[in-house]
Amino acid sequence: MTSRTAVAFPGQGIQFPGMAAQIKNTPAWELFSEASAVLDCDLGQLCLSGPAEQLHHPVYGQAAVYVTCLALWQLHGQRFPAVKVFLGHSLGLIAALTAAGAISFPQGVQLVKRRGELMGEMRGGGMLAVLGLRTGIVRQLCTQVEDGFVAVAGENSPGHTVVSGDGQGLQRLAVLAQERGAKRVVALKAPGPFHSELMRPAAERFAEAVEALELNDLRTPVLSCDGQTLLQEQDEVKRELVNQLTRPVRFRDAVHTLAALGIEELAEVSPLSVLIPMARRCTRNLKFTLVSG
Repeated sequence: MTSRTAVAFPGQGIQFPGMAAQIKNTPAWELFSEASAVLDCDLGQLCLSGPAEQLHHPVYGQAAVYVTCLALWQLHGQRFPAVKVFLGHSLGLIAALTAAGAISFPQGVQLVKRRGELMGEMRGGGMLAVLGLRTGIVRQLCTQVEDGFVAVAGENSPGHTVVSGDGQGLQRLAVLAQERGAKRVVALKAPGPFHSELMRPAAERFAEAVEALELNDLRTPVLSCDGQTLLQEQDEVKRELVNQLTRPVRFRDAVHTLAALGIEELAEVSPLSVLIPMARRCTRNLKFTLVSG
C-alpha cells in the first residue's frame, strides 16, 4: 500500500500546564524521566502543573514541546505505519527528525536544551504576527523600515505572516501594517527575534553542537522548514538544523509541497492543534487528524 500520510510536529509556543496529562501513567512517561535527568528539573511535573512562567523559558518550553510530542508519537505512532514524509514547524523539525530515525531521543533532548539556551541568551527584539495582509506586502513593508531591523520570519498561511526584529523595527512595522490595512498586528510571546539574521550569533554557536552529532540514516524523508526541500542525507540535516535559526519558516509552502507529493492526510502530533488550522487556510484538499492523546 502506498502511504499518502504526512506527520507534522509543532514548535515552541504551544506549551501550557496540563499539556502532558494524557501521557501520565502510560509507558511513554519514561521519556519525561529521561529528559528530566538532562535538564536537571522535573519536566513531567512542569508539563502537568507548571508554573507557566517556567514553561515559557526557552529551554524548558522547547523541551516540554519536544518531549510531549515524542511521547504522543510513541503512544500513537502505530496508527500510521507507513508515513510518507515528516515535517516540523521550527522546533518541531527536531521532533520530525527523531521520528524519522535520524536523531535519537537522548540526542534530541540535548539539542533542544542547547538550542533553548542559545535562544534564551538573545537580548532585545521579538516577533509580531501580521494578520490580513499577503506575505508579499508584509515583506515589502519590511524594506520600508529605515530605523531598526525587521524581516519576515514565518509564512504560515494566506494572511498570516510572522516578522522578527528589534524593538524599533517592530514598532515601525506595526504602524506600517496597520496603515496598509492589516486586520490585526499581534505581539507574540517570543523572547527574541527568532528565524532572522539577528539570530546569527546563536546559529554559529549551535553549529558546534550540531556538527558533533552522529546521525543515523533517515528511515523517512523530512521536509525542510523552507517548505520545499526533502531532507534525506545527513549533511543536509545538519545544515538545516543550523540554518533554520536564521531563516523563515515557510509552512504555507510546505502544505503546497505535500499536495504535490500526493499527500492526502496531514496528522498533527501535538497536545494542542496549531498546524491544522493554518493548513486548512492553505488547502481544502487534505484530511486532517489531530494526535493529542
